[in-house]
Amino acid sequence: MSTISRQKAGRKYSVDSSGITSLKKDFVVIQDAVMAANGETLTFPGVPAIGTAHPSFPGLYVQTYDVAEGDGADKKTLVVTVNYGPRTSETSGEGSSAVTAIVTEWGWDDGTDEIELTAGQDGTPVRNSVGDPYDSVPTIMTPSPVFTKVMRFRERQTGWHTYRSRVNQSSFKLGGVTYMAATMLCSVSEKRLIGVSDYKYEYTVRLRYKTHLVKLTGSSTLTEIGWDVAITDAGMREWDLTAAGKKVLISVTDKETGKPCTVTSPALLDGHGMQLAEGQEQYNFRVQAYPRATFPTWFYSEPTAQEEGL
Repeated sequence: MSTISRQKAGRKYSVDSSGITSLKKDFVVIQDAVMAANGETLTFPGVPAIGTAHPSFPGLYVQTYDVAEGDGADKKTLVVTVNYGPRTSETSGEGSSAVTAIVTEWGWDDGTDEIELTAGQDGTPVRNSVGDPYDSVPTIMTPSPVFTKVMRFRERQTGWHTYRSRVNQSSFKLGGVTYMAATMLCSVSEKRLIGVSDYKYEYTVRLRYKTHLVKLTGSSTLTEIGWDVAITDAGMREWDLTAAGKKVLISVTDKETGKPCTVTSPALLDGHGMQLAEGQEQYNFRVQAYPRATFPTWFYSEPTAQEEGL
């Protein structure tokens, strides 16, 4: 029985236009005793087992080991080369395309969501009749369809749970349509199918789409912010220019008496903690409401003929 296993430096891998196609890692395994004649060891503690998925590259699995025993005093030391590659079809023969999963659902469902209306469709700020922000920001309904993909795998997938409540880091294509960054909110779950001998791990991926076009401060065009939030800078206090770090109620001139008075509802601010000057464009903050991540392609890729036909 081996007592120590550690990975050696000097990994090797092959790359083509689709990504990494094969990978080799060497492990040094030090055994308690020299192997007996015809007593070759088939498994090694600390070394990824045959069939284990690679933690970083979906579609690569441990296929085989190459084991080399040392000479003389080094016979207790083995060098185990772990060979990763795509799993071949059990029915198509050697060298055929890998069939590691089947798709049971792929498509869209309708849905809606609510957004705060900071500006109209043309980017014009939404304010009351005297040019002040509303005490309560108006909201409207917006289409928010949900894409669902259900897949069954032979092996448990790793890392899927880290994408929950994340939005897409960058744009990607789904069904031939490009979806901009932060427009897809991810939910994913795992189910173990009882009584099933093959393809027994089921994963349901849901991507909820949201579009929200906003004119951010400093931009003359509308920006797609998706699941991010646009907040108009407004409040009843501003920085006191006579005392560092102190805040005071915003003072305005009463239109009836002509005398100074403090505001009784939020006034627009300039993004730096001061009241917005008359005629200036309102300041819209963009706030990232959800962490971002790059989703694995199997979350949204269209099923192949093999994945559909099993």
